[in-house]
Order: sequence, then structure tokens, then C-alpha cells
Amino acid sequence: MASVYPLDVVQAHGSVGLALLVREVDKLVSMPDIYYRLEELIVEPASTTDTISDLLRSDPDLCARMLRVANSAFYSFPTRIETIERAVGTIGLRQIRELVLMTSVVKAFDGFPDGSVNMETFWEHSIAVGVTARALGEYRALPNASSFYIPGLLHDIGRLVMVLKLPGLMHDLLDRRSHSGETLFALEQQSLGYTHADIGALLLENWNVPESIWQPVRAHHDPQNGGEYVVTACAIHIADAWVNTNRSGSSGGKFSVDIETSALQTMGIDKQDLDLIGRSAGVETMALVRQFMAH
Repeated sequence: MASVYPLDVVQAHGSVGLALLVREVDKLVSMPDIYYRLEELIVEPASTTDTISDLLRSDPDLCARMLRVANSAFYSFPTRIETIERAVGTIGLRQIRELVLMTSVVKAFDGFPDGSVNMETFWEHSIAVGVTARALGEYRALPNASSFYIPGLLHDIGRLVMVLKLPGLMHDLLDRRSHSGETLFALEQQSLGYTHADIGALLLENWNVPESIWQPVRAHHDPQNGGEYVVTACAIHIADAWVNTNRSGSSGGKFSVDIETSALQTMGIDKQDLDLIGRSAGVETMALVRQFMAH
């Protein structure tokens, strides 16, 4: 990762500051080329499983991480996936894209400055939210429930951007939160005119990640403004609040967060159901964390 030169808070304020912040961090972290090359192959009519497998094998570290996650209890494939060729041939392009995106984002933030953030607890929280969001969708038997996982996993990457480019402000906001009890989300809005959700969504959009991912990331604290992805945003909002309250990892939001009643109504879930779903998802989360964080 390149050297980090923090931005002044005045520079970072408002919509112009948001665009500047994301441009600046894009110089430090970016998606590996393999992600974009895979997208090109997927839409190329002449592509075969062999050409896709050859591309993935060109990044051995990515392949190793992918196979570890593919063989976790989270995916529950009936047989062990030993090779990339078998992965491409048996688990489908949608899940291959999901695994590559997940692995690519983790790689993009490898080498975070020492002491700036505990990446293990950050990703533990992120995985817990993704798993719980998917579990909420599965509980309601929603046909697209599996698609809730990736935006849930990525919902807080804007916080990593803030730690990189606005470390002084993040320190101040954490201090203010500990004294006032206000949420970091509210304090970010007061200080910058936008939040980590806006930052993460714009970064993902700039990386050409699908709208079905970045739009729920942007709306996860304001889920009714999730547009056509309102249900996904509601699932992530509920999962994030439950995980924060029950202390599974941390992305900075260690205080309890209220769940919007409208989000529960949209999902058709009451708080008693949520506790059962959240506890069940917690077991799956820890199994995935062990595979996800392995090197």
C-alpha cells in the first residue's frame, strides 16, 4: 500500500470533499486487475471454464483464499472443492464472481498501516453482518437471499477509507462518541456532511462493482432509501444493528444501535425472530472467519 497522506477535514467536507476523498484513497487501494479481467471473460461468448480457470490460477494467493472460503461451512458444497477448475465447473459463475470480489476487496486493503485499525475484528464484524443479512433473507425464503452477503460484508469499508485519509477526525469522533453516546454515523454526518456509508458506496461504484452491492451499502443506515434494493438494505441495517449490539467484532460501532421499525416490517421479522436468527448465524460466522482470515 502506498504512503498515506491525510486530508484536512475542511478539504473533505461536503459532496466535493467526498469525491476528493474517494479519489485520493483510490490511489492507495484498488481492485486487482483479475477482478476486471474476470468480468470481461464472463460476458465474452467465447469464454470457457478453461480460460476462466487459467485467469484465476494467475493469482495463486487469490486462488488459495478462494478455495479456503469455498470449502467453509458457509457455502456447504456437497463435496470438497480441491482445485480452481473444479470450483469453476461445479459452483457456478455467480458464486465464482462473489468469491473473487470478496477476496479482491480483502487484498485491496492488505498492508493497512500498523496500529491504525484492528483488521481482524473489522472483518469479523463485516462477515457477521453479511452472514446475518443472508440468514434473515433465508428465514423469509427470499429468492435473492444469498445476494445479501456481499453488500453486508462490504457495508463498512468506508470506515477504512476514513481511517486512512482522516485519521485525526476518526480519533476525535470516537472520543466524542464515548462521551456523548451518539452513533458514529450521526457524528460523521455532522462533521463531514456525509457518512462512511456514502464513502464506501462511492468507492465501490468507482471500482465498477454492481449497483446491487453499492446501493445497499450506501443505504444501510437509511434503508428505506435503498431504491430497488430496499429489502437488501433493510436486511443489512437489521443485521448491522444486531451484530453491533451483540458485539461480534467491531468496525467502530461498539454501541447499541436502534433498528428502524420500518426495516423490520419490510423484512417481516420481529425482534424475537431476530435473536434466534442472529444466534444461529453466529455459529456460521465463526466458521467462516477462520477460513477468511487464514493466510
